Amino acid sequence: MKTIKKPLLISIMVTGLLLVAIFINGTIVQLAPEISFSDMDGKRHTLTQYTDQPVLMIFWATDCPGCVEEMPELNALYQDYTDQGLTMIGVAMSHDSPEHISAMRIQRKLPYIITWDKNNEIATAFNRVRVTPTHFLIAPNGEIVMRKIGALNFQQLRSKLDHMGLTPT
Repeated sequence: MKTIKKPLLISIMVTGLLLVAIFINGTIVQLAPEISFSDMDGKRHTLTQYTDQPVLMIFWATDCPGCVEEMPELNALYQDYTDQGLTMIGVAMSHDSPEHISAMRIQRKLPYIITWDKNNEIATAFNRVRVTPTHFLIAPNGEIVMRKIGALNFQQLRSKLDHMGLTPT
């Protein structure tokens, strides 16, 4: 019995020290996955081509009322920060169709990169996104610094962009 208790005690102590180290140093850094995709115009992109600049990934669907509701504010964000280096990528979910995505893009005048995640590859790479809207803000160093399911707090997002050195035009 003593031989079982000693390894268990050591294991618990090591785990506790690890948790204390994480608590002291902050959260575990999560880097954006290395993905490649084609946008709705057929142009190829890789997430790594946007290294050294912030990226906002927006997982959305044409049948998502919250997604449609936030589009004017996303367009304004694009206008304010794109010249400062922000890249925005709208990822339409697999259950959508290219026809619906293109129609929404035109109707809502979406100026940022739009892709269709036909086979759920991008959603899977981002921890299996299933709910829309879901947003990821990726810092210039590739670290995911924000994950938000549901409506964005645009004031908070703009503050994060400002802290990255971007200023709205």
